Formats: sequence, C-alpha cells, structure tokens
Amino acid sequence: MRPKRLEKILLLMPGYRKSHYEYAGLPAGLGYVSESLSRAGFISQKIVDMRLGYDYRQLVKIIKQFRPDIVGASLMSFRHKDHYRLLEDIKKVFPDIKIAAGGPHISTYREKALAECPAIDFGITLEGDDSFIELCQGREPSAIKGILYRDEGTIKYTGDRPFITDLDAKGFARYEFFEMKKYPKFIPFVTSRGCPHSCIFCPVQLTIGRRLRVRSAASIVGELDYWYKKGYKVFNVVDDNFTFYKNRIIDICNSIKSGGYADISLSCRNGVRADTVDREMLVAMKDVGFNYLAFGVESASDRILESIKKGEKLADIENAVRIACELGFMVTLFFIMGFPYETEDDIKKSVDFAMKYPVFDVRFYNPIPFPGTELYDWVEKNNRFDKSVGDYLNSFSHWINRPVFSTPELSIERRKELYKEINKKIEAHTYKTKLLFSKKMEKIFTDMGIPGFLSKMLARVYYMPVFQHLVIDTGLASGLKGILNFMKRR
Repeated sequence: MRPKRLEKILLLMPGYRKSHYEYAGLPAGLGYVSESLSRAGFISQKIVDMRLGYDYRQLVKIIKQFRPDIVGASLMSFRHKDHYRLLEDIKKVFPDIKIAAGGPHISTYREKALAECPAIDFGITLEGDDSFIELCQGREPSAIKGILYRDEGTIKYTGDRPFITDLDAKGFARYEFFEMKKYPKFIPFVTSRGCPHSCIFCPVQLTIGRRLRVRSAASIVGELDYWYKKGYKVFNVVDDNFTFYKNRIIDICNSIKSGGYADISLSCRNGVRADTVDREMLVAMKDVGFNYLAFGVESASDRILESIKKGEKLADIENAVRIACELGFMVTLFFIMGFPYETEDDIKKSVDFAMKYPVFDVRFYNPIPFPGTELYDWVEKNNRFDKSVGDYLNSFSHWINRPVFSTPELSIERRKELYKEINKKIEAHTYKTKLLFSKKMEKIFTDMGIPGFLSKMLARVYYMPVFQHLVIDTGLASGLKGILNFMKRR
C-alpha cells in the first residue's frame, strides 16, 4: 500500500543540558528544513526546541495536542544515546507516529544509527531539505535518494542524494514556526555549503560534501534586509568557507554598504581560513559592520599543518591575524593540540603564536576522531584509543579536557596537563584585550535584546576566565539563558 501524505509535522531539537551545546541560538539546520516544508505547502508545523527548557513531559503533552504524522529530529553524535532514549520513549507512547532522524550524527553513522535505535523509522543523510519533503509527500522510501529505511527487519539505504547546487533557489530560513521571542535576538547566516579541503580531523565533508556551493551576494543581503526590517541587528555567519571567494565577499560588502544598514554587527565565529583573506577584503568587511573573526589555525607548525593536510602555510595565517588585529577586529584563534606526530615543541610554537598578537580569545582543543576521517583511521590502526573513555562520541566534546587517544609523543596524562597549563596562560594574555572590547560586547548584547543593565554586566564578565569555566564545566549557560529569556519576556 502506497504511503500516505504526512500533513502534520513536528520538528524536534533535543536538549544538551549542562554542556556548551545547551546554548539556545536559532538552529539553522531545522530552520532550513522548516522553510523547505513551507515552500512545498506543508504549513501544519510545530517546532520543539528542548534547549529552550522543555522537558520530556512537556514534549509528550505537545505531541498529544498537536498529533503529528511524523517527528523529524536533528541529532549530533554528542549525547546521541540520550537522544536515542528520548525517541524510544516517544515511540512507546505514540507507536503510530513515524520518526525520522537527520543531522550530522545520521550522516556519519548511517545504518548503525537505525540499528542502535529501533525507534527511528527513517534516517535522512547529508542535506535533508528535499529528501524529507519527498518522504512527507508520501513517496515510497525506496524511491527517495538519501533515505535510510526499514524493510521487513532489514535496514536499507537508497544511496547518497546529489548535493543541492542552486542555494539561492532554496531561499533562507524565516523561522516562521519557531518561538522567536525565546531566542537571543540574533540571526545565524548560512551562505555556503560544502568544503573542498582535506583536513584529516574534519567530518564536515562527510555531512555536507566536498563541493563548495555558495549563495549570491543578492540572496545574502536580501536575507539581511528581511531581518533588519524586523528589528534585528546582530548576525553570525556560520559557514565553514565564508571567505573562500574574494569577489563574492566584496560584492556582499558593497551591497550592504549601499543598503544603508546602520549599526549592524556581523561576525564569523565558526572560523575562517586565513589563506582566503587579505587586507582589501578585511577592510571592506570591517567597513560594513563585521567586528568578530575566528581563524581555524590548528597549529603554528608548518610540519603539523602539512601532516594534517590543512593546506595552509603559517606565513599566510600570521599575515591574516596581524591584519585583522591591526584593523580592530575581535579575533579568536582556534588550535587543536595532540595530533599524530605532534611534539611538545610543536605545541609550544602554537602557544607562542597565540601570545604574539592582541587577540580577543584563544581556544586550544583536544582532537576528537570522527568515524570516516583519516584521523580516526590512524588512531584505530595504531591502537591508540584510551579504552577507559567508552563511547566517546556520546560523552565528549571539544570543550572537555579528556583526551580520547594518545600518541607516541604525548601520553593521555601529559595532554591533560598541557591543556590546563596552556589555557591558564592564554587566559592571562587575553584578559586585558577582552576588557578593552567590553563596550563593543555591551552593544552587541543590547542589540540581541538583553536589558541594558544585564548587557553591561555580561560585557564585563562573559569572557572572563572564571565565567568561561563555569559555562563550560557546569552548564551555567543554560541557567543564565533562562534568566535572560525571562527578563526579556517581562
């Protein structure tokens, strides 16, 4: 019997309590899925973002009231077992409701995810925009590319779906069904998809592909204009390769400038490649409201950059960081410590580099080997996993000082010690810079809808070392977010 059209759709973002991921910014991925559904005529939607404070009992109540035909959940690998249990509990109470799961975890785990979680009826891999729509339209799962499904006890996969090439045609997420008043007042921008690089540690190519596809300047500024007219002034570009094409960035900046968008704040917090920027580009960006840049440095050793296939030279990274600091950007540097063949001397070079410039923030992370990456293959082949960590993809994140593998050069214990030593040293270095930028941060917080007195307080303490540790180690961000949301709704 042909599957029926699934008219009522509930999209679910699980919670990540007591972790960095609890911070409830708008989920861009679900936003795009919701937008695609709306464009296809599915206007009976309900969005439940459990990071906003919803618990399981409230979720069950919402499902009972809404009675969806399908629940679509977005999953990361972090805490995925908790989220398996959540989906299984939903299935027990509502056995007739179909459950589809997408997100980076499904793209990485594929059939294994459905084998581990019997509650998942369908898995959506890679870009789910069109696959999920076709599923809701009632097409046979076997005829939809990018779908994992069950057939008489067997898990089957229809094969990867070709990546979407015309991103402009997809429009942008308008978050029509989201509880916008409960989120901080800033908008995440997705202006490109895919990454053509071959970094041995990065799972991005497994989830959104190696072919880089970009939106036009007209499309991006059209999105900015839409939100600006609704009173939004804070925007965060969440791309992996925003600055890849210089001419596109110059066109975007020229369009923003000619549009007369006053007092906007734009940031690239996800990290940009230093070898794709130059002074002309950074001047143009600074001139139209970009104030925050994060660079994925990874290492200040050319030998390590080559071994991890970063495709960058330290001279290019140093040039980009120097120019960005000179132009007054709030600059954050991301480093990963403990790669195969990396020595303490290599790590010292990274620390010395980070201490050389008046950067706003520096983050040193432990690498996490994701299945399907070259790093994972090396760790597994050389039997270097720390057996005591168990299912590290479920329990660990880059924010936790618990290395999951050793190398001949660095033991687990020494890596933990280095992590503490380095971050303590870095915090002392960036303290004054953060204070200098407190006024800028105060304005950004105010533009996000946070009351004035709280904005002032947050600007003073948000990036201070003690507060950072509280946020990362205890999940205080979730409690703070709840207080701020309560104040905003009064």
